[in-house]
Amino acid sequence: MLRIKLFRLIISAFIMCYVQLVVAAPLNIDITGGKNVGIPIAVLPFEYATGSDPFARAVETDDIAAIIRNDLYNSGHFYTLDVQGIDTNPADIKQVDFGYWKNFGAANLVVGRIVSRGGGLYDVYFELIDIYKGNMEPLLNVRVSDKYPEQFRALAHYISDLIFEKLTGVRGFFSTRIAYITIERGKEQTINSLYVADADGYNSKAILTVPYPIMSPRWSPNGKYIAYVALGKQSSINVINVTNGKRDQLTKYPGINGAPAWSPDGSKLAMVLSKDGAPKIYVLDLETKELRRVTSGGAIDTEPFWDPNGQSIVFTSNRGGKPQIYRVILQSGAVERITYTGDYNATPSLTPDGKRLIMLHQSEKGAYNIAVQDLNNGKVKSITSANLDESPTLAPNGMMVLYGLRDGDQSLLGAVTLDGKFRMRLPLQAENVKEPAWSPFLLKN
Repeated sequence: MLRIKLFRLIISAFIMCYVQLVVAAPLNIDITGGKNVGIPIAVLPFEYATGSDPFARAVETDDIAAIIRNDLYNSGHFYTLDVQGIDTNPADIKQVDFGYWKNFGAANLVVGRIVSRGGGLYDVYFELIDIYKGNMEPLLNVRVSDKYPEQFRALAHYISDLIFEKLTGVRGFFSTRIAYITIERGKEQTINSLYVADADGYNSKAILTVPYPIMSPRWSPNGKYIAYVALGKQSSINVINVTNGKRDQLTKYPGINGAPAWSPDGSKLAMVLSKDGAPKIYVLDLETKELRRVTSGGAIDTEPFWDPNGQSIVFTSNRGGKPQIYRVILQSGAVERITYTGDYNATPSLTPDGKRLIMLHQSEKGAYNIAVQDLNNGKVKSITSANLDESPTLAPNGMMVLYGLRDGDQSLLGAVTLDGKFRMRLPLQAENVKEPAWSPFLLKN
């Protein structure tokens, strides 16, 4: 069945992907492995002050801190300490008792305050403090001005990004977004929707709702568009503007039109077409509309993913008899096989440094899991452990994978760190969700 699913662009698995009933709702996070890992950090409730504005409306002062706490913990790289019931709550470094927090077990401390500016606007201050060093200069001391309470969630993600980068040296992904597909089966009609949401699952919004199957959402490098496949009477590749919902059809050739993949600079789109025979990888120049075929032969080639340098494309093919991952050099057309461990490797993506391959891998026990292959030594490591995982999509900083998984009758979203030490599930409150796609980094707040 999985082998069929791999080539769902060419056989009946097109429809099998959509047989589950789903209802859109905020995503709930369920930690399934790797608790109490990472850097111990305490994020304290932000102090709230009305200043000189007697009409300032009250805000939930713990909201920002709670969101930051959840962001850091769910990244798998921090252990956020439980600060409920503490008998001290400093708002800046001058009020911090370093000995108290050392005994509490915190390596770092986040404190802050929210100050009314009047007119419903607020300034938000926060400091990141190194407890072990005991330095009276905070690692970060940031003020963000003129924010409405409705902007606090986005602001909290931005603060999380700053903290993550300061303590790990890697850019945080909390201000990014995810896309996913849902289906609502009614008595008379099945509704298929493309949703976008914050990386933590909040602020979900349907940007496309249609009565026919859709699949393979892929974000453009600038985060403004999503390419997807529509499966009406004839398959087609389309692009939708995330902001206004405007749609453009790019291809509708006879046969298969599937698996869109943006080039790193956003100027081209790789895709799978069967207009000339067997499904092959093509590249469409989005400005000139020139279409170029980049693989050949009688095998099935599918699931293209661009190398970060834009000079090659990795893809899945059965040209060796079983699904494996290959690379085609765009300038020369030379093809090389890059996976040899196991009988089934598919759905490739590459980390931003191009050094590791993320894929769907069949283990010796027959389970289909997300795996990482080191491209220098060829070693493969499975980082999930369910029986039927699918659709891996990589965070833009290369440190976490979002993917689809099955749990009984449900299709869920899971996330796992690249080392496999931390896993969580992001199920819908009601039924099922699938085909996740992680956005690139968006413009800074």
